[in-house]
Amino acid sequence: MATQSLEPHELRLRFVPAEEVALHEETDTARVQRIRAALDNDGVLRNPPIIGRLDHVNSNVLPYTVLDGATRTTALKLMGARDILVQEVPYGGSDGVELQAWYHVLPVTAAKKVIEAVEAGSHPASIVERTTLARASEALRMFQAGVQGRACAAIVRGEDDVLLLHPSGPDISTPRVLRELVALYGGSGEIYRIVHDDLISTVRGAAECPAIVMFPSFSPENIVYSAKEADLLPAGITRHIIPGRVLNLNISLHLLMASTPIEEKNAWLHDVVTSKILARKVRYYHEPVFVFDD
Repeated sequence: MATQSLEPHELRLRFVPAEEVALHEETDTARVQRIRAALDNDGVLRNPPIIGRLDHVNSNVLPYTVLDGATRTTALKLMGARDILVQEVPYGGSDGVELQAWYHVLPVTAAKKVIEAVEAGSHPASIVERTTLARASEALRMFQAGVQGRACAAIVRGEDDVLLLHPSGPDISTPRVLRELVALYGGSGEIYRIVHDDLISTVRGAAECPAIVMFPSFSPENIVYSAKEADLLPAGITRHIIPGRVLNLNISLHLLMASTPIEEKNAWLHDVVTSKILARKVRYYHEPVFVFDD
């Protein structure tokens, strides 16, 4: 993308009412407080949260769904932001955001705790099936195809040693199963994330693989449903790959809090973005980057 020919609307930046922005995942209270303190200290929002809406359904009945930036969004709402600056990206189509799942590599202590609880039946929202990694992977892929009453997570100890979790009843949602599962190992040490391509090498490369928690292949419809129904997924299991993400915009928090009509805020934003483009202060990076989180 040549920045000299870039138009402001292509960045899809705008202010939206905070009350219309919904999360699809839980947030960590301690991390929210850290981000809130950082925002308060800086006085600016550097990186706008990313939101999406499904184009093929009636958008009037769905919220703006936060795809990335749940912690920032929560912190801003707690600080009293009336409006939130967001970047809206295409969602649910072939030319927009790519949606994947993170898998969690558990440390020994957490793995032992989770496996004992699941095998003892202490995870009331699910029933357990013993199977292989190949079978579990296929069952979790079926989730995206709409077979949601079947598998919703797996605990992998080896290629032939997998515990596959199913909802224990028709009224038990997949997000509930996953919340209860992740809660079993929350606070039990550092949890590393891997993607599907790393799974086999991780299992085979470890002399003793404590456990890897696999999650299903979600669809954008699943994500928007969780936001709409407030049936939240656990934090850190959905991975949105977002092209053209806007960073380092640095918008004053006072503007987010102000009672200025939102139309005026968006008109001001358009002028600011236009001036930055004309001054060649907007750069597009094709390269993947490493980001150090707070």
